[in-house]
Amino acid sequence: MCAHLNKTLSIYYFRRPVPKDLIGHIKTKTGKPRTEWKISLRTKDREEAKRLLLPHEVRTNAIIDEARLTLAKQAQAPSAARKMPSSARQREWEDRDRQQYELSELADIETARLEFEREELEPLMDAIKSGNTPADCSPELLARAGYLLAQHERHMAAILVEEEAQKRVGMVRQVNASTAAEPANQLPALASAETSVAQAVSLTALYERYADSRQAKPKTVNRWRNRVAELVAFLGHDDASKVTRADLNRWTASLVETGLAKTTITRGRIPAIQVPFKLAFEDGLISANPAARLKVLAPKTVKLRDHDFTNEEALKILSATLEKHPAKLSAFNQLARRWVPWLCAYTGARVAEITQLRACDIQREDDIWFIHITPAAGSVKTGEARKVPLHSHLVEQGFTAFAEAGSEIPLFYQEGAGNENNPAPSLCASSLAKWVRTLGIKGPQPNHGWRHRFKTIARTVGMEEYVADKIQGHAPANQSRGYGQVTLSVMQAGIELLPRYEV
Repeated sequence: MCAHLNKTLSIYYFRRPVPKDLIGHIKTKTGKPRTEWKISLRTKDREEAKRLLLPHEVRTNAIIDEARLTLAKQAQAPSAARKMPSSARQREWEDRDRQQYELSELADIETARLEFEREELEPLMDAIKSGNTPADCSPELLARAGYLLAQHERHMAAILVEEEAQKRVGMVRQVNASTAAEPANQLPALASAETSVAQAVSLTALYERYADSRQAKPKTVNRWRNRVAELVAFLGHDDASKVTRADLNRWTASLVETGLAKTTITRGRIPAIQVPFKLAFEDGLISANPAARLKVLAPKTVKLRDHDFTNEEALKILSATLEKHPAKLSAFNQLARRWVPWLCAYTGARVAEITQLRACDIQREDDIWFIHITPAAGSVKTGEARKVPLHSHLVEQGFTAFAEAGSEIPLFYQEGAGNENNPAPSLCASSLAKWVRTLGIKGPQPNHGWRHRFKTIARTVGMEEYVADKIQGHAPANQSRGYGQVTLSVMQAGIELLPRYEV
């Protein structure tokens, strides 16, 4: 069973040469003669590798036997008819082989990683399987149990396929020239059995694969994981291959019935569940993507007011920053209340970009004071650092006194606070939003209102749109504006067009 186990560095591989008499008759996906199969088992444990080896043994046995059977037929047929299967047939086998390899590797890796959880969640797994999911079960726990159940069922199905394959392979090997045509239908039957396994596609497993890729920020990954879990709970199963467009339409309709706004669903729910379906479709695990271009049938959100602060609201917030803050408030929170609203008002930056500032991010270049908004300090939506000049009013108020070259000490939160899912700058921003609400500001989003207001005032005073975009970190309006730089002096001139907030 371990004849084809190979170790490269510390990782085990399935490695098997193509029999010499079949070289040229078995081809790769690109049509070149295959000389061997080499597939990473993605494990350093020998016993685990031996288990993961089995499906590849079975599959390559079937391919070899198919090739030998074809050669036997050719030997019986007239010379004019002696030829290997068409390129289309060969590609079909290779594609089926590749898809099954990818699916098998994904299932085995995830099963090994989560196996230790199975005993603890076994009662919940049984409940899900029987359709009696507890109503008080959290979405996170439900998703985890559903994922483990899907992996377990896939593993058991693979064992059944392997047993059936061994029987059929034995039948093929017993074929002689007089009965060569009879077993010709055996391998397609095996392929059908393999396809049935491939169709059991776990939404949760696919999403965890996306999460492991780190394409999104941890906070987004965790929020979207809950959305996928909610969909699984609504469907009552975790199999992407069983989901139809009608199922997803029922799901969006149920969200509308709960009172969620259309934009909340389209921006906060649908992008999350589209991730696993997109992966499944791109991997060839489902024939169509039911989540593609998914629409929400709901009344248009009623807009009662603009998104930016009014003059009165802006002045009310800025006036409150200058008042004496409660003694029980930490020094960091007091500094945040004092300076963050002013910085947002004069820069139009995202609030978390301001709350993550460090002493070293306040800098001076050619007599121009600016803040350096950089991913080195925390999250930046665009992933790109930018320099934003400080309005002279901020300099006069003394904000630049916090500048300290080389100091990575945060200005507005305690170093070490927060975690990956709830970073300290976000917690600080949330605290500020709650404080603003206590001032009686009930209109726009408490922090983002500054960002909208900046753009409104910039247009009013005649600031060039591309300058405002650069200051706020917005994408250029067109390709040509993406060329070249907007210098500090140009941005400073734009910033100084903003009228002072006199409070």
